[in-house]
Amino acid sequence: MARKNIEDLRNLVKSVRDRSFPYEKREEVDRNWHQYDQAQVNEIADVLETIRDVVNIASSRIHEEGRGAGRPPVPASDIVKVMLMQAYFGMPNRIAEGFLRLFGEKMGISSSFSYKTIERGYDPERTKKLLDEVLRIMNESGNSMEKIFSTDGTGDPNTMKVNYESKRSQQRSEKKKNKDKGESDAFQHTKGRHDFQYSSFSAGVHTKMVAGFSTTDDHSIGELSLFPDIMAQTAEMCPQIEVMLGDALYSNRKICSITDEYGIEPYFLPKTNATFRSKGVASWKAMLYGLVEDPQSWLEQYHMRSISESVNSMMKRKMPVKIRKKRNIPLEAKLLNGSCYLYH
Repeated sequence: MARKNIEDLRNLVKSVRDRSFPYEKREEVDRNWHQYDQAQVNEIADVLETIRDVVNIASSRIHEEGRGAGRPPVPASDIVKVMLMQAYFGMPNRIAEGFLRLFGEKMGISSSFSYKTIERGYDPERTKKLLDEVLRIMNESGNSMEKIFSTDGTGDPNTMKVNYESKRSQQRSEKKKNKDKGESDAFQHTKGRHDFQYSSFSAGVHTKMVAGFSTTDDHSIGELSLFPDIMAQTAEMCPQIEVMLGDALYSNRKICSITDEYGIEPYFLPKTNATFRSKGVASWKAMLYGLVEDPQSWLEQYHMRSISESVNSMMKRKMPVKIRKKRNIPLEAKLLNGSCYLYH
């Protein structure tokens, strides 16, 4: 690689940040509006059938342990089907019991049970193993061809009085006023109480399907602290991954080094004070040289990272209420809106 001027790099990054970079116009994509209409019409039926089929496959892969004397337990597969249906419709446990009566036969649920059984399903010992297998199957089918993933962090409110994006904007403004503090990866918070459940995840940029997920309510833990676990999950679920995208927060040598361990190419927009010095991390230097040598192509790839923000936006529009309840269980279980996202 030819030697590049550090000023070229910094001026380029500055132009991207202040939106003065001269992007080449992309060709408009033709959309099949008939297929779009049909997808909207059939969405509910397709989702419920997918839940039924995927849980059945996951259950066949996992042998549920039997119990001793007494009343036979409700099959974990039936509980998981209701929990996933509950997550899709965004409803509390009691309403979910009514939906069980409405859609139970269509989803192949072999038993009827109360909302208390649904509530007990959020105990990881009861359903985590099956839900993990569901996640694995969804990635095997939905993300099997996906090679580019994007990572991002977000927060789900514990109270309707707070808004994550407003808090995030306030945090950015405070950083600009006090530049001496530097960049921090810690999640923002309101002093004196835990106002958010913080999460970080990775998603395929073409499929918008989640491959890695981690969550915490500890304000001292930031997005970068969750990244090693996210990266490990993504590589396990989708071993064909080739590229990981992320915003400027992830643009440091340590994060690039972690992606190196999996043979993955990083695309993280550098900060305006970045240098080419690799300090032993070859992918850092290669990433910056790629940006300077062909900025149009590099940025076209990088800006697909906005897909992870779209995934966040879709979930928040689908479930715009606060977290209803949190239980004292390990971090791999996240209770949101009476619904369940269970990942390692």
